[in-house]
Amino acid sequence: MSITSIVEYFYSLLSHPDTFNIARKQPNYFIRESKLGLPGLLKFMFSRNGHTVSNEINHYFSGFDALDKSVSKQAIFQAQEKLSYKVFPYLNHQLCQYYYNNNEYDTIKGYTAVAIDGSTGEAPDTPECIKAFGDKGLHKHQQRRTNPRISGFYDICNGIYINLSIQSYRKAELPMAYEQMDDVHQLLDKQKRLFLADRNYDASDLFFYFEMNNDFYCFRGKPKFYKKHLQQIEEDGWINVEFDDQWINRFKIDEVREYARKHRKLRIRVIKYKKSEIKKLKKNEEDEEIILFTNLSSDEWPRKEIIVLYGHRWTEETGYDTLKNKLEMERITSEKPELILQEMHSQVLVHNLAAMIKKESDKIVVHTPKYKYQTNINNLIQLLRANLPKLLNQKQKIKELLEKIIKKAAKNKEPIRPNRLYPRWGVYIKLPSPLKFRVDGRRNPSIKKVKNKFLRIKS
Repeated sequence: MSITSIVEYFYSLLSHPDTFNIARKQPNYFIRESKLGLPGLLKFMFSRNGHTVSNEINHYFSGFDALDKSVSKQAIFQAQEKLSYKVFPYLNHQLCQYYYNNNEYDTIKGYTAVAIDGSTGEAPDTPECIKAFGDKGLHKHQQRRTNPRISGFYDICNGIYINLSIQSYRKAELPMAYEQMDDVHQLLDKQKRLFLADRNYDASDLFFYFEMNNDFYCFRGKPKFYKKHLQQIEEDGWINVEFDDQWINRFKIDEVREYARKHRKLRIRVIKYKKSEIKKLKKNEEDEEIILFTNLSSDEWPRKEIIVLYGHRWTEETGYDTLKNKLEMERITSEKPELILQEMHSQVLVHNLAAMIKKESDKIVVHTPKYKYQTNINNLIQLLRANLPKLLNQKQKIKELLEKIIKKAAKNKEPIRPNRLYPRWGVYIKLPSPLKFRVDGRRNPSIKKVKNKFLRIKS
C-alpha cells in the first residue's frame, strides 16, 4: 500500500457521513452548503502554520489558489463553535486503522511496540481553562499555570501516536491509560502487542490486565515494588507474586478484579542492571540500579535485548518534542477549552501524516560508510505544512505532490544515533554563544550560569 493511497483515504475520510455525525455538536450543524463547510474547516485546522488566524487564512487559501473563496476569521471561529473536538481522535483512529491494516510497517521481532507515557501541555490561565484542565499552582515567578494532562500511546517503530488523550491536570496518568486501552486494543487487534512504560505505570492491576488480554509488557519498576521478591533476583529471573483480597480490592477495573480473584498469582520476569552498563557516567553521577518488570520469554528475549528494548521507550519523548516544539501544538488561537482541544488534537494527525511520509522518505535516503541516515523530521514537517493546503484540496495532484515532498525531504537528512537514549540538556559548557541564532538559522540553546560554569537548559 502506497503513501498516496493513505493520503487519498484520509482525504475521503474528511467528507464521510460518519465524520459529519461525530463532528456535529448539534444535528442541524454543517448541513447547509457554505464557503467553508466541515471538510474545509478540518483542512484549514490541519494546515495551521503557527500564525494568527488572519495569516492562517491567507496561507491556507493561497496554498491552492483560492483566495477568491477566502473566509473571515469570524467565520472560522463560528464554525469551530459548532465542531466537537472528538472528531479528531476519531479521524486519527480511522487513519491508524487503515495504515496498520493495509500497509507494511516496522516491528521488533514481530511485536508492535507501544510506549505509554504522560506529559503536560499549556493553556491560558482563565477560569474556563482552570475548570476544564485544572490548576497546577504557582510558577516560580508567582504566576498561575494551567497545564492539561496528556497521555500518549506511541508506536516506537513507526513514530505514530496510536492514541492521545488530553484531560485535566488533576487526572492521573494510570487512569487515563486505562481509558485509552480499549481503543488501542481495537486498533491492534491482530498484532502481537508489546507495551513499554516508565515507573509511573508499574501497577499490579495493569499487569493482570495485560495477562488477561494476552499482551506483553516491559516496564521500569520502583525498588520498593515487590521488595521481598526482588531480593531473590541478582540480574535476571522470575518471581511469583501472590495476591490476597485486600490487595485485589484496590484494583480499579471490575474485570481485572474478577480475573485476579480467579488466578491470584502473577509470574513476572525481573531484570536488574546498573546505569553504567548502558552509558558512561558523568563525574559524581550515581550508578543507579534500574529494575525492569516483563513477561517476555527468556528464550526469545535475552537480558541484553530486554535492556536495549526498554531504551527504545525514549523515542516517545522525541514524539512529544515533535508535537510541542516542531508542530507547536500548544500555539493556540482561543481561550475556550473546546477550541483548544480541537487545535491540539488536530496536530496529532499532522504528526502522524508526517511520520507515515517519513517512512517512505527514509527508504530513499542515501547513506555513507560512516553513518546511516534518516529524514530530518523538522524539515519534513515544514515541507508538509507548506503543501498541506494543496495536498488536501487537489486530489488529482496528491501522488505528484507527495513524490516531490518525499524526494526533497530525503535530501535533508541527519545521522541515526542509536545509542542516544538520554536528552542533550543538562550539559555543562565552557562559554555560551553571545548570539541568539546560529549561522544555520537555528536558535542557540538557553544557558543558565552555575558557579563558574554554564549549563545548557531546555527553554
